[in-house]
Amino acid sequence: MNPVPFFSRRSMAVTALAECLYFFGGVGASGKESILDVSADLWRYNTVTQKWQEIQRVGPWPGARRCVGFVTQDDRLLLWGGSGLRGDVCGQQAYSFLNDFWRFDPAIGTWNLLEPSEDNRVTPGDPSRPPPRYTPVVQSLRGRLFLFGGYTEDRLGKRKLNDLWFWSNGNWLEVAAEEPSGYYRGARWPGIRYGSMSAGDKRSVYVCGGFSDAGDHIDVWQFDMAEPSGAWRMLSPDGPREGPQARYCAGFALWERKLFMFGGRSRRFPKVNFNDLWIFDLETHRWEMIFDNRTPHRYDKFAEFPAYHAKSSSAVIGDHWFLWGGEGLCGHVSDFWVFDFRTLTWRLLSEARPDDPLFW
Repeated sequence: MNPVPFFSRRSMAVTALAECLYFFGGVGASGKESILDVSADLWRYNTVTQKWQEIQRVGPWPGARRCVGFVTQDDRLLLWGGSGLRGDVCGQQAYSFLNDFWRFDPAIGTWNLLEPSEDNRVTPGDPSRPPPRYTPVVQSLRGRLFLFGGYTEDRLGKRKLNDLWFWSNGNWLEVAAEEPSGYYRGARWPGIRYGSMSAGDKRSVYVCGGFSDAGDHIDVWQFDMAEPSGAWRMLSPDGPREGPQARYCAGFALWERKLFMFGGRSRRFPKVNFNDLWIFDLETHRWEMIFDNRTPHRYDKFAEFPAYHAKSSSAVIGDHWFLWGGEGLCGHVSDFWVFDFRTLTWRLLSEARPDDPLFW
């Protein structure tokens, strides 16, 4: 088992195309905890040969960032927004929020800038485009890009969002929100949030949990394109009941009419961490626990199951769910796992690097 060829990190985006996984950006590029230690690396992992390859930078290239929207559409990769870097008035480096839009063609190894980023901190941006943000829900849905929620800091202040946008044929369209919005039965639109979990298929996008000013959530929503213009439907509300604890930034996947959720953490109570595995049945709208939280939390070759992970990179190819790195119990981690949906079993692909940092 060979370790990955780059430093461990959290909030690194991943998307799947054919038999390969593509990883971009993230926090911890130089082995630091700072949210300014972000990267613009693009790596490809072939799940058949189990080989890593860094994509060499040619021509225009997205800047370093974290918590981006990253999906596959029509054999190309789409990257939107996130939190990057800028200089402040004192010349010091600070974080920024982005809404630039890029397309990568794996066949020729180049990026194409579709839309540059705006800075909404001082003047209003283009109202026909989504405002800058990080941790948006971004999915490909029937040939369109679906973008929902996230977090930004602009001239209007620090804001958690629940706006919904579609991009198609070079144009953005905002979908008018319905009232009331919220997290409990009776809501017609998801409440504001960031760090949500999401997955999608050809017809629907599913959104679960995240964090808002009201705390952590575990509500489940479906945006269904069977309707003429699409519509939200709450599948499971927030609140005490049988099911997983509320959380954000967990691994999330869709397979055969079931949503799978692994790990994550509480934003309100940062020491509440998870490595449990749950299934949400899209027919019965009920949660089922497959594995409870368990110890020991190991990231080495002796690990028999994944330890606590949040803000990991996860993607599905066929009947397998790949989960790499993220935030571990004591710092960033770089172990790499694959889950078999058919047998409900984990397998370690590569142990953590020996230089995974200890931060907390």
